[in-house]
Amino acid sequence: MDIKEFLVSNVHVLDRFKELAPGSFRHCQNVAQLCEPLAKELDLNNDALILAATLHDIGKCLNPDNFIENQTTGVNIHDKLDPVVSFQLISRHLSDSVLKLIQLNVPPEVIKIVSEHHGNSTIKSIYIKAKELYNGALVEDHYKYRSSKPTSVESCVLMCCDVVESACRALSNGGKLKDYKNTVDKLVGGLIEEEQLDILSLGQLRGIKRILTSEITNIYHKRIDYEESETEKE
Repeated sequence: MDIKEFLVSNVHVLDRFKELAPGSFRHCQNVAQLCEPLAKELDLNNDALILAATLHDIGKCLNPDNFIENQTTGVNIHDKLDPVVSFQLISRHLSDSVLKLIQLNVPPEVIKIVSEHHGNSTIKSIYIKAKELYNGALVEDHYKYRSSKPTSVESCVLMCCDVVESACRALSNGGKLKDYKNTVDKLVGGLIEEEQLDILSLGQLRGIKRILTSEITNIYHKRIDYEESETEKE
């Protein structure tokens, strides 16, 4: 499939995605940017991976305010919700995204990549809140995505890029992104610890961490340089 042709023919879908969930749309664009050099380095199905990255969170259009990247008022609805409810609201975006891709007649290999990009990982922020609320008396499995672990390198790459982009953006916004390599190592290491990346070879893991470190360094060094330049001008 030709990714450019698909995106051009479905530009109204992307426009609607951007309108309803602008933060999620930007996140998907950033993730696709991270995936591109990895597809080349690891000799992957570039079109399938980039399209999956571009649309992997499109299901968030149904309830955009449930996700922090779309919250513009500084109010997080999950602060007042029971963790069980928060888990249901957040985790459903995966099935919502898959359903939307089926409606758009996206190729099955792309849908599979999207369906596996969270694996059966734990939504840690919700799980930690639940442990504090219930004094640790709960089962972690209740806060895991209901999906299979990645069965392709493409799914693993999308998972890594998704986690790294989200975390590094949040750390940068809070002024806490300092050591790029250590941050990427910890984030990818967390996925390894959860046994989400078992199908990857050591060489593939090294390549993913090396390229993501390089890309994140380039993105945030440029941003810091720009911000310092603008401050000097002022």
